[in-house]
Amino acid sequence: MVLLVEDDDDMREMLASLLRRDGCRVIETADGEDALDWLGGGSFHGELLRVPALIVSDIRLPCVSGLEILAGVSRVPQHVPVILITGFGDEEIHARARELGAERVLDKPFAMSEFRAAVAAALGARDRLRPPDGDGHVV
Repeated sequence: MVLLVEDDDDMREMLASLLRRDGCRVIETADGEDALDWLGGGSFHGELLRVPALIVSDIRLPCVSGLEILAGVSRVPQHVPVILITGFGDEEIHARARELGAERVLDKPFAMSEFRAAVAAALGARDRLRPPDGDGHVV
């Protein structure tokens, strides 16, 4: 399951569609606060109610940023890979994301092939992607 956090409706829809075509089950949220609610109230204290296989998040979000989501998830005992996307990527943001453990930071605009490769690498072997057994939308 992939948790997709993106406040731009068109971008979220496009990425979710691509992930689903690649066999991922996708949970969508439009802001960081909803993402943390879905993950569970203890996200910043090392506890998750739900553990996705991957989080894909924009960095600049309403309420809670993608970097804050990454920082919270980095405290949990389970490894949850995080791919961050941004239209405002500078070396400082990339360095902070690496420091917090991001698998990858993609600067917008990025090629869909680059996104798919980053997702496949973060999830591990391609055979870990399974057909969806239902989707959830939290918007």
